[in-house]
Amino acid sequence: MVSTAQVQQQVVSGDGTHYYLLPFSYPPGYTDILPIRGDWLDILNLNNANYASCLYIALNNGQPFPASYLPVRSPFYMIRVYNGCSDTVSGTFIIGRELFQPAKINVALPATMNVNVQYPLDSSNNVNVDTQLKAGYAPYMNVTILNNQSITSNGSSSNIDIGGYPYVFVFIYVSAVSGTSPSLNVYLNAYDEVSGQSVSIASVTNITSTGTYYLAATGLAARYVNVSWTVGGTSPSFTVTITLKAKW
Repeated sequence: MVSTAQVQQQVVSGDGTHYYLLPFSYPPGYTDILPIRGDWLDILNLNNANYASCLYIALNNGQPFPASYLPVRSPFYMIRVYNGCSDTVSGTFIIGRELFQPAKINVALPATMNVNVQYPLDSSNNVNVDTQLKAGYAPYMNVTILNNQSITSNGSSSNIDIGGYPYVFVFIYVSAVSGTSPSLNVYLNAYDEVSGQSVSIASVTNITSTGTYYLAATGLAARYVNVSWTVGGTSPSFTVTITLKAKW
């Protein structure tokens, strides 16, 4: 069972700071969207301090960052959380509001207030967030680079725009291998528009037999990536399907 963050009662500290406590428990690979407002965010506790580097957080529709970057002081209306760890991560968020001094503030409120607020839950009590409109990208992207194609020499795909996706995964399916001492290396590369150069950020090397292989990268700041491959041996031939998946 997935236990997502649940807001507890508001607390007011002695210096006038409002804050909320949000206990959470996320299984590996789980994504949560919390429609919560705050002025600063921190982690009160984690079940393992090492998980701070693989528990990713994004405020509003900004770029995700690991929980180890907390605390942050920036107004927000939504928190997105992704558990990139290999185990369940549990702990407690602490969400704060600005300092206030009621005795020194004189505020006149109208008798009637008209507020246009979109309710965050749909009829099934699921979070109602149009990720494509808010982030400018669909939640997932799928690109076929090679489809059951024979590779006999070095090659590369064209550049792929992954500007809105910090998580990239590449599947490599090898269905046939021939030649003398054949070997295949596959690389996921980040492309630099300024220099026109590509730099390998993940690789699978010395593939010599049929099977399924993969590449993965997270926290990417590059806008473009490509996939390249090199072959070795005498008269090598690999029948390969390569697909790239991306998500935010």
